[in-house]
Amino acid sequence: MSFSALLLVALSTVAGFGIASLAGLIYGPVHSVLPFVLLGIGVDDAFVIANSFDREREGVPRESEDDGSLVKRGARALARSGASISVTSLTDLVAFAISSSSALPALASFCAFASINIFFLWALSATFFTATMFFDEKRQRDNRRDVICCIKRKTIVDEEDTGSEEGFLSRYFRFYHGPAILSPSGKALTILAFAGLLAFGIYGATELPVEDSNRSFIPADSYLNTWLSDADEYFPSS
Repeated sequence: MSFSALLLVALSTVAGFGIASLAGLIYGPVHSVLPFVLLGIGVDDAFVIANSFDREREGVPRESEDDGSLVKRGARALARSGASISVTSLTDLVAFAISSSSALPALASFCAFASINIFFLWALSATFFTATMFFDEKRQRDNRRDVICCIKRKTIVDEEDTGSEEGFLSRYFRFYHGPAILSPSGKALTILAFAGLLAFGIYGATELPVEDSNRSFIPADSYLNTWLSDADEYFPSS
């Protein structure tokens, strides 16, 4: 499934870059970091879907499930996780789409590329990754090996399979983190902490200097810096 998550990011990157190039958007050096942005978003979507798919098996032995039961479990998992990945993908897509209206051509193109790639990432997460997860669950049910799934294991692990169990992080947030922040003192501390953070952010925004200079986008070793320095020295504007 880890390979499927990486393949999910690769497919969405190829599809998004192809559609963006077909639309005539320019490609620049900054676009090379876009796959890493998609990797973070894609792995998050894959983890949410896989966790929901695993949680839906709670209390049900894997050997007792047939293909129809797996399909229904996948539908319930997408019903639980689909809204989550849709909202996160939509907010990222809208943020990049709005930024694509920037006056800087390189930044506008990068944001347009990102918004198109995020759409394909969401679409493939709900289709391709879910399908591979279904086949991987069948592999585990049939006691087949991980990579060479055409070979069955000769020995069956004698463990009582009672379904998915809640992990450490889930137990922490359920029994410790949640009750702590929802208590009266926890609510007060949370409000005070975020009020202080908001005040600090507003103060920092008022002290932020604004520099409107095209030279900030020119590499330090570029010949343009020398040309601009000579132009300032021999042809001053004021």
